[in-house]
Amino acid sequence: MASKSKRARMSPAYDHLKIFKFAAAIVFLIKVIISINIVGFNFDLGGEPFYLNGIWLGADGENYLTGYVALATEGFFSSAGILNYWPAGYPLVIFVVSLVNSGWTLKLLAILQSLIFSFAALTFTTQIYRTRIKKYAFLVLIIILMNPTLSLSSLTVGYESLASSGLLISIAIVIKDLVERNNEIFFKLLVLNSFIISFVSFIQPRFLVSGFSIIMFWLFYKKGIKLGVLFLLPSLAITLILPGSLILRNSNAVGLNVISTNLGTTMNIGAGSGATGGYLSKGDYGVPCQTSGSESEQDAQKVLCVLNWYVENPTKATKLFYNKSIFLWSPWVGPLENGTMGRNPWLKVNPIKILMNTPERANLIYGDLGKIVSWLWLLSTLGLLFYGVKILWSLNQIEKLIAMICISVIGVNWIISLLTIGDHRFRIPVMGFSLFLQAIGLKTLLRGGKPAMVDGPALR
Repeated sequence: MASKSKRARMSPAYDHLKIFKFAAAIVFLIKVIISINIVGFNFDLGGEPFYLNGIWLGADGENYLTGYVALATEGFFSSAGILNYWPAGYPLVIFVVSLVNSGWTLKLLAILQSLIFSFAALTFTTQIYRTRIKKYAFLVLIIILMNPTLSLSSLTVGYESLASSGLLISIAIVIKDLVERNNEIFFKLLVLNSFIISFVSFIQPRFLVSGFSIIMFWLFYKKGIKLGVLFLLPSLAITLILPGSLILRNSNAVGLNVISTNLGTTMNIGAGSGATGGYLSKGDYGVPCQTSGSESEQDAQKVLCVLNWYVENPTKATKLFYNKSIFLWSPWVGPLENGTMGRNPWLKVNPIKILMNTPERANLIYGDLGKIVSWLWLLSTLGLLFYGVKILWSLNQIEKLIAMICISVIGVNWIISLLTIGDHRFRIPVMGFSLFLQAIGLKTLLRGGKPAMVDGPALR
C-alpha cells in the first residue's frame, strides 16, 4: 500500500501546485535577470552624487534614497527632516538590506522585493486552491504574476510592491487557518499575521487600517464578536510595534511623537476650491488653515481644517470625491490617466505609449476614441471587480469572508484616497486583491454566469 506522502505526490493537486511553484519561480528568475541588466546611472541626490544600479526609480524614489543615505551616515536616530516628514519605514528597509552588502544594496533590494512578490502570489493562490474556488487559482496566479505594472513594481524603489505582497500573505494566512481548522496553531498564525500587518504599516502607515480590517473580519468570523474582541487586543498590540518604533525614532531624533508630518499637507493638496482632486490643480489648491506650534501640531491642525472644509462644502467635496475616484482607477496611459506613474516600468514597453510617436497618433489616443476606450477600460475593470465580489458573496462560507476582506481593504484604500489625493499609483498595493476579484468575475462571465467551484475544500 502506497504511503500517505507518496499518494499525495501522485495526486492531481500535487501536480497543479508544482505548476504554481514553477510559474512563480520563472517570473522571479526573469526579474532577477532584468535587475542584473538594468543600466546604472549617476544622478543628483540632494546635492550629492548617487549611483543607481539594478533597480528603477519609483515616483518617490529620491525621497526614500535621501532618507536611506541619512540613516547610513547618521544612524537610526538621524535628525534629517525627510525621515520625519515622510515615514522612515521604507528607507529603514533599504538600510537593513545595505548591511548585507552596501555595494549591492539596490540590486539586493530589487531581488528581495521580487522574491517576496513571487512568494506572496504563490502563497495566496495556493491557499485559494484549497477552497471551493480552486478552479480559479491558476488564472489568479498568472494574472497577478504577469500584470506588468504590479509585477515590475518590485524592481522599483518604492513601498508599493512590499505592501502588496504583505497584504496577499496576510489574507493567505487567514484562508489557511479557516481551511485547516487547527486550533493548536491558530494563535501562532494570529501573531504571524499581526507582525506582517505591522511591517506593512511600518513602510506605509495608511495600511494600518486596511491590515487591521483583515484581522478583525477573520477573528469575528472565526470566534464571534465578543470573543473576537479579546483576540483583537493582543493582535493590535503586535501590529503597533513597528509603526510605534517610527514614533520612538522621531521622538528621540527630533522630539516629534508622530510617525510622519505629511498627512495634513497631502490632504490639503486634494482639497479647496482650486483643487482637482489630484496633484495637478486648476488654480490655488488647498484650504486656508491657521496653524501654530510644532510640525506635528501643525500637521494635525491641517487635517482637522481640511475635514471641516469637506463638511462645510458638501457640493465641492462630492465633485472632488468623484474626481479622486476616477483618478484612482484611471488607466496608466491615455486621456483619463492621472497620477504619479510616469516612471512605471511598464510604460517603457507599453504598446499604446509606443504608438504615440507622432502628433497624429497622440491626437488619436487622446481624442474622442481614446476617451471612449479609456472609459470602457475603467468601467469594465470596476464592473468585473464588483461582479467578482457578488459571485464570492453568493457562495457563502469561506468564500464570502474572502470577498468581504478583499473589498474592505480596497474600500479603505479608496476612502483614504478620497480624503487625500486621487492617484492611480495608490491602487498598486491593493492590486493583488482587485486582480483576484476581476479574475473571478471574468472567468465566471465567460462561463455564462455559472461559478467554477467544487464541493468543500480540495485539501485538508
